[in-house]
Amino acid sequence: MGGDAPAVRERLRELSGPELYRRNAFRVTGASTRAARRTIVRRRQQIATAAKAGVAVGLAGALPLPDAAGPEELRTAFDVLDHPQRRIVDELFWFWEAPDASDASCPCEPELHRQHDEAVRAHARALDAALGDGEAPRRPGAGGPKRPAGKKKGRGGPQRHAARPEEEHWQTAARLWRKLLGQRAVWAHLRHRIAALDDKRLTETAVTVLEAEVRRVLVSAVAGLAERTRDPARLARYCTQWTWTGRGVLGEALEEQLTPLYESAERELREAGEELAGAFTEYDRKAAATAAAGTLRARIVPVVERLDAFADFGMSLGVGQLSDTTALLLNNCAVALSPTSETTPPVRDSFNLLDLALRLKPYEGTRRTIEQNRARLDEAGVWFDKAKPAFDPVVKVLETAARQLERNDAHGAAGTLEAAVPLLHELRRLRRGALAGLPDIPDAVDRLSDSAAILFNNCAIALAAGDGGRGLRLLELAEEFCTSQETRGRIGTNRLLLDQVRQMGLPHGTSYGVRRPRKSLGTHLEEIYYGTSPIAAKVWTSVVVLLIIGLVVVVSGG
Repeated sequence: MGGDAPAVRERLRELSGPELYRRNAFRVTGASTRAARRTIVRRRQQIATAAKAGVAVGLAGALPLPDAAGPEELRTAFDVLDHPQRRIVDELFWFWEAPDASDASCPCEPELHRQHDEAVRAHARALDAALGDGEAPRRPGAGGPKRPAGKKKGRGGPQRHAARPEEEHWQTAARLWRKLLGQRAVWAHLRHRIAALDDKRLTETAVTVLEAEVRRVLVSAVAGLAERTRDPARLARYCTQWTWTGRGVLGEALEEQLTPLYESAERELREAGEELAGAFTEYDRKAAATAAAGTLRARIVPVVERLDAFADFGMSLGVGQLSDTTALLLNNCAVALSPTSETTPPVRDSFNLLDLALRLKPYEGTRRTIEQNRARLDEAGVWFDKAKPAFDPVVKVLETAARQLERNDAHGAAGTLEAAVPLLHELRRLRRGALAGLPDIPDAVDRLSDSAAILFNNCAIALAAGDGGRGLRLLELAEEFCTSQETRGRIGTNRLLLDQVRQMGLPHGTSYGVRRPRKSLGTHLEEIYYGTSPIAAKVWTSVVVLLIIGLVVVVSGG
């Protein structure tokens, strides 16, 4: 390839990025792309003379820059225009204006120039807005829409441009550039410009380089914003407007911009994970988790979310793995901050960290782990908020009653248990309501209720000899609260024994009624026959007495 290629490629590299149009030499100097070399030389001398005299020279037709072009920037721009191999690059990315009588040899249709200039205008406007300038570029010499007579120049004109949606600028630029680069007339215009410049240093080789590289330069403008934009999701939508340049082109441009961020996040993530893994005591793990969570939130998660916004544009970066590893470390920090304990409630930050981890869309296995830990913390939160306040008083009462029984204070234990009946009822109500959906707590309520039933039963047995009526009442409460078949069977047996004592007429000091299951006549007869009925002993005693009397009579008669 000819000697044009290195200079053209160098200028393309200089213009690549979001400042594609801001760095354009024609924009900086205000010169026209059709200006002859001697016109540009006079312009340069005029600006230099004015600068020495301390007089500001307006750049007629130039698009205002965020900051006024300084002497060095102006010198660089004029140097570009003085070098035809570099100037032709800037001509491609600035206004061509409509052909006129002064350039009758231009082979282009006016519509081609109009489309090209509209593409440049829309693209420059979108990039200026993204870079925070907000100025809308106008064609050199264009005065803008006319104002009605009597109206002073105010904010109306610029506001008309600023009110145009930014996304429309990106769409227009992408659509028109795509249309333009599909037309051979674009490259014919550049060949005409090479001929018009009439400089032996510039050949048609420059057009070949431009045709091969222009898509990469256009894409670099939007890709260069990926690292700095405050709204990656919105910029990703703008990127979709440029996929026509080739997925590989866009992906490579994005990867070039985002690789330093990826590597930095990967390094910090590894260091935070190693620090957390190296903490062994609970205190050290909490301190390490707090520090790691701060690093994740401040520096790693924002990068991961930024990378994820552009993950579908063909980058080779392992964004999915980075997201998964980050989510897993957030999970580990959450678990370290809220260890499993019946005495310490989970901290609010653990929930926030797990929610943040799920927002990163980790892989399926990691997602399930995070969701399980989130559910465990939810259960722990319900335990401390609702279950524990109901459990603790009941546990305390049962422990007190058990100690009283150990000291043979059955009356005191019975009183303690009877006073706790409302608490037991409330706990069972929660079991059917607020605690019903939790996997372990309903079973815990049942076990605790069954423990209360056993204590009621034990008090009843201890009081049976001296206070049978109260014992029966305690057994009824035991039957009400028991939840296991084994406990129910023992209570039933003990109640039958106390019931027998009552039916045999032993004093019990109360008229408290005893509920018994109704039995058929056959059942009563079977119990009498087998000696299991409460009155069986009386019946068989009478039989034995009669037999003895009969034997005595027989012996006497003999």
